[in-house]
Amino acid sequence: MKTLMFTLTLLLSASSFAKSDYNSRTIEQAVAQLSQIAQETRVTQVQPSTDVKGMVREFALAAGEVESAEEFEASWQGDNAAAWQGDSTNWGSSDLKGASEYVLSVLEQNLEYSEQTTEDKVAFSEAYLKAQNAFSLLRHIKTVKYGVGPVGAVQCGFQFAALLVIDSETGKVYTIIMEGSGC
Repeated sequence: MKTLMFTLTLLLSASSFAKSDYNSRTIEQAVAQLSQIAQETRVTQVQPSTDVKGMVREFALAAGEVESAEEFEASWQGDNAAAWQGDSTNWGSSDLKGASEYVLSVLEQNLEYSEQTTEDKVAFSEAYLKAQNAFSLLRHIKTVKYGVGPVGAVQCGFQFAALLVIDSETGKVYTIIMEGSGC
């Protein structure tokens, strides 16, 4: 009986580890696809947790974006859309829908501001498909979380928000910056 329990425990542990590894690899694959269409992508390691706010706070402190936990708390917007506003110092959480809307809206804006040549339209279509595929991969992973932070592009003195894709099992925070800096 003890041998059976020990074997079951080992199998369940191995199964749990395999699922965790699969989730992390899938998140990395999705982020790699987003990296192909983003202006910049960064990875920051924080303590793994199921608390999105705690992980975003640790990220903000580690990246030097805030000087104290109190400064972070003063700018935390929760899941309010205010964190996505341009030229804000707001932090917040998001969901899959908000994350995909951010990426796709930047792609659409880039097409709108282009000369809309055939090449521009093909590039938009390819980028749009990569984004859709990346979010399709992320849709099925329960441990992926999303955040928003004022760590995006700086354009003419205005700071833009960036998407944070958070692997809550490994503690990796992927910063996806879609806009380019400049004036």
